[in-house]
Amino acid sequence: MSLSHSFGKETNGTLWKALLLLCPGMLLLLAAMRVPWHSAVLLLVGVGVQVVIAVGVIAFFRSWLSAFAPLVLLLALTTLCFLWFSVPESAADWSVHLGQAVSVLLILAIISNYVLHQSGAWTIRRAHRLVRDLAERKTWPEPLNVCRELPEVAELRSVLAFDASPALALLESARPEVRLCALAALEFRKHWRPGQAEAVLAVLRNEPVPEVRAAAILALANCNDRLLLESLADYLRDPDARVRAAAADALFWSSDKPWTWVRFGVRKALSDPALRNDSSLLREGQTLSQDAVNDLTAWAAEKGILGLRSSQVLALHYTTLLQENPDEALPTLHKIVVDPHAAPLLRIELGKLLLSADALDHAAKEELLDPANPAPLRLLAAEKLLETGPNVRAIVCLRELARLPNREMALTTAGVVQKCLHVDLGLALGQPLPALNSPRAIEVTRRLMAWASQPDAGDNVLDAAYPVGYSRM
Repeated sequence: MSLSHSFGKETNGTLWKALLLLCPGMLLLLAAMRVPWHSAVLLLVGVGVQVVIAVGVIAFFRSWLSAFAPLVLLLALTTLCFLWFSVPESAADWSVHLGQAVSVLLILAIISNYVLHQSGAWTIRRAHRLVRDLAERKTWPEPLNVCRELPEVAELRSVLAFDASPALALLESARPEVRLCALAALEFRKHWRPGQAEAVLAVLRNEPVPEVRAAAILALANCNDRLLLESLADYLRDPDARVRAAAADALFWSSDKPWTWVRFGVRKALSDPALRNDSSLLREGQTLSQDAVNDLTAWAAEKGILGLRSSQVLALHYTTLLQENPDEALPTLHKIVVDPHAAPLLRIELGKLLLSADALDHAAKEELLDPANPAPLRLLAAEKLLETGPNVRAIVCLRELARLPNREMALTTAGVVQKCLHVDLGLALGQPLPALNSPRAIEVTRRLMAWASQPDAGDNVLDAAYPVGYSRM
């Protein structure tokens, strides 16, 4: 029903525009029928000129409706000139004066419409109409966050280029749907008038609905004011995960934002124990400034949740760099991974990245088996080596890791041993590892210790572990 209605409106609009294009020619034709023949000939020439102009524009411009106003202006000027200079004052009657008057009115109407559009008056009027419709809307989609996808919101966003005031008026509404629509229309806005961004920040501080808080943060995402950015950084520790994600997007969608302004808020968020299992601050494709990389590298060396989450953020940063510019990123990553003085957690995260991307050669993987390296990094390297064939050093490394007094490490090692060496340690294929204190975990650990207590890897171990057809390393 709505589609047929919109199609009907569009058809009617095109019909009226086509009739308006014919209007100047019809005025010339009417005048030609009432003036002496020598003047009528000139007026008919004017009609021919207008037909040539109209047909030429429609033929060469498929979207002639976009050039409608200039075309009508040209035809009206042509009509006025022919009526003015072709008909003597003594021969002019009411048809000539009517044509001149209508032509002048068309010219003034088109110029006035252009001036109003350039001044933004029509756009502001349209914005106020949309704001009124949203404020008076009775039915809203579920869930709340779907409101940002309404066609009215997209239309409002397109007409707020001149001024955000119409949307800001909706922030005083008692309904969260209305506030969310207004803020969604201001998402990533670049230009604010004095006091407007501060008004959004005031709404953010007092907003109880998480979806609306997230929308307010994204509305301020393009601001480069220090107070605003410091305030947004505080929402990296918001109780709601959607608000935290919106704050991270607002702060890190561009690496050009001043890091020193948000540094303290980022550190507090990364060191918050309540957010231990939170996702990384960065999304795939986002990168950090060099100042941020330097600070996070230093934080990765600290104990606890701060070191772990800083390493995870850096890993996502280097993942993007590895995809965009591998020739520049690989040497840096390799240097960090093999550096014994680098933070162990950072070495583990970046080692995962390099090994999963298969960016290390055989010699580099064997170098990571050295006991001086962190145990998880050694395990990753051993698994990658054994995936390509038997390797004595990798098996020796697994035996050493199996003897470590750490049940979590033991279970992870057991998974690698069972997968790569085909030793049955009681793990279910394709299933997650058992809970650390479960009877199954205790049994798996006992079997792993029994396997590790066998003699060191030799030819008999390799022959038993691998089927015929493997070549020894």
